[in-house]
Amino acid sequence: MNVKLRVLSIGVLFFAGGTLIAQKTKKDTATKTREIQEVVLIGGIKLDPAQKVGSYNTVSKANFESTPFSSVDDVLNGRVAGLNFSSASGDPGSSNMVTIRGVSSLLGTPNPLYVIDGVVVGKGADNASLMESWNPLSALDPNAIEKVDVLKDASATALYGSRGANGVILVTTKKGKYNQKTRFEFSSETALQDRAYDKLKIMNADEYITYGGILMWNSKPKGTYATFEDAVNDYLTTNEPQYVKGTPGTDWMKTVTRNSAVVNTYNFSATGGGENTSFRVGGTYYSNEPLVRASNFDRISVNTALDHKASEKLKFGLNLNYSNIRRNTYMGGRSVANPVTSAIMISPLRQVYNPDGTYNQDLGEGATEGMNPVSLLNETKEWSTINTIIGSVNADYQFVKNFYFNSLFGMQAQFMKEMQNVYKGHNIYVDQPGGALRDERSTMLDFNWSNTLAYRNIINGRHDLQAYLGMEYQDHTYNNLGVFSNTQTDPRPYFAFAETVLAGNSDMRWRQISYFSRLNYTLDKKYTLSGQLRRDGNSTLGDQKWGNFWSVGGSWNLGNESFAPKLFSSLILRTSYGVLGNIPYADQWGPQYEAYATLAYNSQYGWGENSGYGFVNNAGNRALQWEESSHLDIGADFGFLNDRLKFSFDYYDKYTDKAIFDTYPSLESGGPSAFKGNVGAIRNRGYEVVIDAIPFRNENFQWSINANGAYNKNVVEKLNQELVTFEGDTGDASNELVALAPGHLLGEYYTWLWAGVAQQNDPSKNIMAGDALWYTDGTMTDVTNVKTQAQKAWLGKNAFPLYNIGITNEFRYKGFTLSFLVSGQFDFYVQNGVRSYTQHDGRFPTRNQVVEALDGWTDAPGHENYNLDNPKAIIGNPSASRLESSRFISKGDHLRLKEARIAYSFGSIFKEQTGLNNLTIYLRGTNLLTYTFDKNLNYDPESMSNSWSWLGKGRYWYSSPVMRTISFGIQLGF
Repeated sequence: MNVKLRVLSIGVLFFAGGTLIAQKTKKDTATKTREIQEVVLIGGIKLDPAQKVGSYNTVSKANFESTPFSSVDDVLNGRVAGLNFSSASGDPGSSNMVTIRGVSSLLGTPNPLYVIDGVVVGKGADNASLMESWNPLSALDPNAIEKVDVLKDASATALYGSRGANGVILVTTKKGKYNQKTRFEFSSETALQDRAYDKLKIMNADEYITYGGILMWNSKPKGTYATFEDAVNDYLTTNEPQYVKGTPGTDWMKTVTRNSAVVNTYNFSATGGGENTSFRVGGTYYSNEPLVRASNFDRISVNTALDHKASEKLKFGLNLNYSNIRRNTYMGGRSVANPVTSAIMISPLRQVYNPDGTYNQDLGEGATEGMNPVSLLNETKEWSTINTIIGSVNADYQFVKNFYFNSLFGMQAQFMKEMQNVYKGHNIYVDQPGGALRDERSTMLDFNWSNTLAYRNIINGRHDLQAYLGMEYQDHTYNNLGVFSNTQTDPRPYFAFAETVLAGNSDMRWRQISYFSRLNYTLDKKYTLSGQLRRDGNSTLGDQKWGNFWSVGGSWNLGNESFAPKLFSSLILRTSYGVLGNIPYADQWGPQYEAYATLAYNSQYGWGENSGYGFVNNAGNRALQWEESSHLDIGADFGFLNDRLKFSFDYYDKYTDKAIFDTYPSLESGGPSAFKGNVGAIRNRGYEVVIDAIPFRNENFQWSINANGAYNKNVVEKLNQELVTFEGDTGDASNELVALAPGHLLGEYYTWLWAGVAQQNDPSKNIMAGDALWYTDGTMTDVTNVKTQAQKAWLGKNAFPLYNIGITNEFRYKGFTLSFLVSGQFDFYVQNGVRSYTQHDGRFPTRNQVVEALDGWTDAPGHENYNLDNPKAIIGNPSASRLESSRFISKGDHLRLKEARIAYSFGSIFKEQTGLNNLTIYLRGTNLLTYTFDKNLNYDPESMSNSWSWLGKGRYWYSSPVMRTISFGIQLGF
């Protein structure tokens, strides 16, 4: 056999030479992401890959076993075409953003719907009351996962109706097998973690002093200082009077972070079954001590699966997952109460402790009184306990030949206790005379019950007919009780030590009733037609609670035609079109009552006293309707060389009409300034390609490749306003650098255009060398040094990558396995949401900065710089150059070595001698290397500020960094 093979770095394969010999397929590998097996949807309805109509991908169990990640969505990054991932924080348990084929709504989380063993568990959106963020998917142990199916188009997702418009991720947990001797499996992994992308460098003491001297030299009239040393001395005397020359500086980041984080995982399971009953019982302990001191994450998980055949016609099943999580974390957000925030900005000339051993609270502009980050970690505690139960029971009954009945009842119950204890002297809350104690108790209960009647029959060996009718009921409740005091007289976390106690509670609920049907017909295993119809009624809408949604699709298995070219070993053409409904805010607690006018009365809870008044909280809109998302998908799947080389292509066009967004009444009307209405339209168009290949395979060696790539463009087609900006208090709910407008990308950057630094004087425009410059408008033909004289302009880019790729290679030689996954995101911009503080051009003379701030224009002797990107730093920053503009925006394009793994499985002789079924040892790394195309990018390009809105995408926001992991593990089976 003479085979020549070349592999390009982008994973495109070229085969030349002789014929490849078909060989027996080996067992599933760690990197395989597309499997030929049924995908079970709602109520026992299945997608048969042999009759594939819809667009979906499958990720196998080997990718989830003993993973250092705390949640399933982390693992999917780079493994699925059209799936884009961002992380709010490297702190385990933090929320993530996952988008499939772009963002389909203007409100709410863009995340897909997650379904675990038939239980509809929501969209993984943050539902914390106190914690900076909480990802409810962290409650599921990845070791319990058998596979994950990612559904994308209308044909695949329509059965989930109103909740499937963003895509659906089906998680199937592991089960036992009938007629199998009981097998036991044990695995353990120990991992060390540090920063995956570590380019955020803060000034040390010497650099800080130098910058201070430059700042004074720049800010005073020429001739004020005879030497640069005079400027330095003036700076220290004026701004750092406590500093004694020669005193070592403080590395504040080291005071709040560990040198490395440690992750330990222990997993045990037993599986087996007899003729009529199969079972699996498993348990995992996952412990993570993250980078920030005083934080940790411990999860104990137990999962069980039981299947029983009462007869040939009646089958029962039970799946149950329980987890207990104990999480210690810290104050989040952009406030100086966040110890990570303070550590970035505090002067390195300030000490952690006073000479008498007390905490030094005189820390300049980097932290207010009481916000020493070390004392914050030691004397402000945030911890939580989360107990989660996810379970389902199902029954299949064939009551007449070819007629079947399926019933599934699923439930998710989450009980969350969040505590915050702030010692006296740390005035985090307004008017806080003593210590502060806060206790939040939340209970989330979701259940769904679906019943399906099916007819399945193959007539005369040619006509495969499947018809389904079903009904589903969903119920979602949220109850919260919060107790608060800012008058604690004792640091012990009990309200018995409070002088006054305030309390508040909320109870929310929404329901959905659905009727659905599906019809599949296949002729001669060649031609398949599929149609589905669903009618949903949702309590969160106004007078029009019901909507009708549908999809149709077809496929042609050309590979089974006699005239099919012999070149192809498989060839399927497919297409589908459908209209899905969506309510973007339904899966996030709080906005379920947008259709109704509501009143509110002021509360003292959390923020001190108010005078006492009532007001209209929400105007409501009884005319709120369903968003309608139309999906067109055209695809082809084909293989060569006995499917040793396979391709899958998809083109899609997803158009969301009646998109819900803010509607503004006339100013004369009074009352609330906005309410929700169906006022917009969004379009996503794109392409996806998946390549599976086995370039070489014999008895001892196999090389397999999986590569996926995707292109998506996300445009606002219609909106009720010409321009919507998101300026505000610069919190995580605002984003002053992006906007919405018809004809522009969703969340396209819209801001002042940074023109750099003036290199010489221009008297005609009153410009001096070293001044900050902005382009006057989008034509970029003229500049000004007065920002208010410039106009904002569109940049033509947003924070969502236009292109995503993932490439996995696996090499197997006898007992050795080597695999690696490279992911990439391209053609998008990201922003540093904190740069106005960490590179402030002199606005805060006693606040530390990144080292890049030293590279600014100055004529200070010995430090002259005249041709640099940063303007002349002047005390107070009168030009406002530190505030928002395109200066804050960088290219986010990057490649990441997402995972690499080398393993050795001991051979059959060893197993026979020891009685073991499996003994595998491995070394794994995740997020090992990150290459960014913008050399000035100093924060992780996969950052975001929140998961509950697209506004947080691409926005670095004082978060614990994404982590790099090196781990060693062992897997044992007997």
